[in-house]
Amino acid sequence: MWNRFTVGDLNCLVISDGQPEPPWEPPLELFYTPGSGVPEQELRAAVEREGSGRSTLTAAYNCVCVETPGGLAVIDTGLGEQFFGYGPGFAPLVGRFTDGLGEAGYTTSDVSAVVFTHLHEDHSRGAVWAGEPAFPEATAFAHAAEVAFWTDEAASIPDLARGSALDTIRLFGERLHAVEYGVEILPHVRTVDAAGHTPGHTAVLLESRGERLLCVGDSFYDPLQLRHPAWRTPWDLDATRSVRSRRRILEWAADESLLIHAYHLPFPGLGRVRRHRDAFEWEPLS
Repeated sequence: MWNRFTVGDLNCLVISDGQPEPPWEPPLELFYTPGSGVPEQELRAAVEREGSGRSTLTAAYNCVCVETPGGLAVIDTGLGEQFFGYGPGFAPLVGRFTDGLGEAGYTTSDVSAVVFTHLHEDHSRGAVWAGEPAFPEATAFAHAAEVAFWTDEAASIPDLARGSALDTIRLFGERLHAVEYGVEILPHVRTVDAAGHTPGHTAVLLESRGERLLCVGDSFYDPLQLRHPAWRTPWDLDATRSVRSRRRILEWAADESLLIHAYHLPFPGLGRVRRHRDAFEWEPLS
């Protein structure tokens, strides 16, 4: 699946790396747990108010491509092929980004830059899953704190997550640029502080002719998290900072009517954020 759109003069695409359906949609209680500060009764009440009766979230994997004056850039790369980390039945449902790229008229050699919001496996493995760079002509960008964290041997990190991150860092080598926040890393492409989910978690702002798209990575996983921005997940490594970053991004998005790309929301993950009482709500782009 792929979807074309524009941001000013920038030609953009969302390409799906996969969107698992039942029974592979993850349970809501796996993401919003008592251990991460979401009491079970609070989650149940939120679902009841929503009126959906659902017990799962979609967990799509949506990657953004943008034609910049410096070449084609990809923002996050999905899980890649032959991924068995979530169980063998999951593998055929993901790893579709490269096929989508071809269907949209590009080759992997056309990609000149890869921008990582962070180095979790579902955002970085698509670039390195085969044991060599999937995009042979591309340079890569990740926040300096992100690179430092995954290469810190003293950090307590699950082997699956560390392996994908270290493969990304190793295989890109000198072509991986460790960057800071608030920097235009490519023409019309700027990094935005979204730290908390991981130490260098980064939102990516595209801007051209007064139009803007903010790619928020894993700032939120589900529309319920906009109604409850203080909800955290077990994967938010700095709980306090993740909440602070999420609120700041949601306030900015709502107040300035930014177009948002949310990596894990249903394809294509494009929409806007509106204020709703003392929180927010998601309006998918039709």
